[in-house]
Amino acid sequence: MIGTSRTIPDGLIAGDLVYRTPPDARFVGGDGVRLYDDTGREYLDAEAANGAAAFGYDRTLLAEAALRAAELPAVPSFCESELRLRVTRRLAALFDSVVGVPGRVACDLGGAQGIEMALRVVAANRGSGPILAFQGGYHGRSPFTAHLSASARYRAVQPWPGPEVVRLPYPDCGTCSFRPAGGGCNPACSAAVQRLGADDLFGLPGAAAERGVAALILEPMLNVGGCVLPDSGHVRRVVEHVRSLGGLIVVDEIFTGMHRLGPRWGFELHGIEPDIVVASKALTNGITPLSCVWAREPLADPAVVPPGSHSSTFAGNQFSLAVAETVLDRFDGLRQPAAVVEALGARLAAELEPLRERAAVADVVVAGAVARVELTGPHAARVRALAAGPGRPRGLLLASTGMAPATVILHPPLTTTAEEVRSMAGLLADALNELERER
Repeated sequence: MIGTSRTIPDGLIAGDLVYRTPPDARFVGGDGVRLYDDTGREYLDAEAANGAAAFGYDRTLLAEAALRAAELPAVPSFCESELRLRVTRRLAALFDSVVGVPGRVACDLGGAQGIEMALRVVAANRGSGPILAFQGGYHGRSPFTAHLSASARYRAVQPWPGPEVVRLPYPDCGTCSFRPAGGGCNPACSAAVQRLGADDLFGLPGAAAERGVAALILEPMLNVGGCVLPDSGHVRRVVEHVRSLGGLIVVDEIFTGMHRLGPRWGFELHGIEPDIVVASKALTNGITPLSCVWAREPLADPAVVPPGSHSSTFAGNQFSLAVAETVLDRFDGLRQPAAVVEALGARLAAELEPLRERAAVADVVVAGAVARVELTGPHAARVRALAAGPGRPRGLLLASTGMAPATVILHPPLTTTAEEVRSMAGLLADALNELERER
């Protein structure tokens, strides 16, 4: 069935995200941008494993990675391998070349574990002072990262109070009540930023305080917050002021990294230079868990973050690393990846443009290979259910979040063709037809 009441198999905890929203399908196969359920029904995937499956459902990635890992499928958890060294050095070079300074890299499992490792590096250098984050930000649901994420739902069942977090206003010029008539960022926003640490407006210590600001953590695009791309000028002003208060800049590239917005790293769009970066998702095309933390020198020097400060049994998993090496090769094989993303974004914009005329649609915004369809009400979950539900030969998988209930999001694989984008737009239009008839 499709709806908000799900059938949960016996023996499974309902807190699992799988059983939160539709579709109620059991997938058994995939190819390109298509998935197939156990009835043989086809779905076009405009969600791409939350943006992770940049190359879609490609069996050749699995086959090649398996061959790379066949000789050494596992190593003892406290031992080094040539494969891990190759991958981490390669990842370090991808950050060093863009930021312009050398750094050090470590691997972990998912994105939340990477964020936790990044904040360990922050604590080793700046202590346990306040951490700044944006309203609408999302950095994980683990007992630690849930406190960095905006939604109170994530903290409802956490076992401890967590770090001191100060939330900055939601950085969306499109919905800001102070937005100037001509668009752009209101000067009042800049004035508010300058007051950080100067008075008690945000409850932050000043630069001279004994226990100062530890860090700012930000996403180049707020993923769960509705795929909002903040104003670059505003981001730069916040970053510069946090630096003046002594805080480090941590960029969460878990969703935006590896060309989702065009350049390899999303922070390049804003013209900022991070101190620490966390990447995941697209590093393995969503096939295996793997995250990567980069910290500029000397933040993670062994004298500051000594061996044993952080550990994970599977951080050196040979198959995960083999998948990452295979995916990095695949990205290197793309001619001008940023141009590939630009072309996909142009297709999304062209095919979704007619939706602006719909009664249920308020706006359509495309940034990189991400499209937001703003609805006139909190109907995103219903549109998702209608798009994936029965009644048509094919289903469409869309993204939406509890923090942005009026926003339907498409971020398909980067390999999606023009014809497939056209089909996705048509299936979305069909779902909007059904919504409008219901209303």
